[in-house]
Amino acid sequence: MEVKLSRVALAAVVGIAGYIVTIYFIFAPSFAKAFDNWMISLLLWMSPWAGVVLADFFIKRQGQIDVPELYKAPEVSAYGDINWAGIIAFLVGLVAGWSLEDGLVGALQGPISLSLLGGADLSWLAGIVVAGGLYLALSRSMVTAPMALKKG
Repeated sequence: MEVKLSRVALAAVVGIAGYIVTIYFIFAPSFAKAFDNWMISLLLWMSPWAGVVLADFFIKRQGQIDVPELYKAPEVSAYGDINWAGIIAFLVGLVAGWSLEDGLVGALQGPISLSLLGGADLSWLAGIVVAGGLYLALSRSMVTAPMALKKG
């Protein structure tokens, strides 16, 4: 996946996004509510991401990564270019987390949390478990990179 973006362009995009978020916080009627919304939105995507990363590193690869393979071109690297199992598991975990989310923003309030759980927020648990479990199930058929031998 070749995305060419200069450092200046990337810095400008991140700077503008940071500026917009700062302005939002400054002019929000309640800083506490604005900050809570921000944290909930972070939690929503970080949970499935963590599920995929933890399942890959600790369960699938048993804590070992072949670091030199990471720096090879995708065509010759044992890790390849795009890990579709990870992306699919992340997206499904994102939906699972959203369905159990209870936030101050209406769009972040999931239907299961509101109707069945009385507003309890279990999004972090659903995101990690669903994404991690699905990643392990989907990645069984994939060829993995050889494990680096431990020295000593």
